[in-house]
Amino acid sequence: MRHLYLTRRESARIVLRSREVRLMTIVRAAFLPIVVLAALPLRAQQASPAPVSSPSNDSYNLSVPTALRDAPGSAAIGDLRKATNVDVIARDRGWTRVRIEGWVPDSVLTPADTTFRAGLSAADLRADPAAARGKMVVWNVEFLALQTADPLRHGLADEEPYILARGPNSENALLYLVVPPSLMGTARALQPLAKVTVTARVRDGRSEPVGIPILDIQTIRRIR
Repeated sequence: MRHLYLTRRESARIVLRSREVRLMTIVRAAFLPIVVLAALPLRAQQASPAPVSSPSNDSYNLSVPTALRDAPGSAAIGDLRKATNVDVIARDRGWTRVRIEGWVPDSVLTPADTTFRAGLSAADLRADPAAARGKMVVWNVEFLALQTADPLRHGLADEEPYILARGPNSENALLYLVVPPSLMGTARALQPLAKVTVTARVRDGRSEPVGIPILDIQTIRRIR
């Protein structure tokens, strides 16, 4: 039988190599969970659903008559004719949000503002001007004159155009109705004592020095 004799140095090398192998095995076993955990967020990110597309402002014509809805799959709130032009502002899972433009009579409009107060009178404005500020009203008034503000009219900017009116309805109160640039043509065409319907927002329920309410006109329509 052949015997294998090792020197002291060779024995030490074998022991050291054995320890290195065991150490590398331990390090690899400890490093593997870290690699797996590091990969998880990337996989989750790849599996996440695609976001709703951003507005594109593309313009399209409808190829067939189409129901208009306020949300995907909801009940119809109106009908659009074939060839109606729409602007695309968002897309989401087979549905497209669109914007359309058109004209409607003033008489069919009511304020969507939550501050709208149908029964608010001029007396109510003067009684509690702080609470009335910012409220929306729809009033029938009598046109008296188109004027330009002077420094004595507190609450109005210098040279700001306004309608001096009487009302609303059966009230015999004076009103300052501020006219925006977009409605100046309509205001200039009015004749004294003409009856008009205005949608307006309260600026000051009791202005100085004589307590006349000031309102900013949103729409104006002559009563025939």
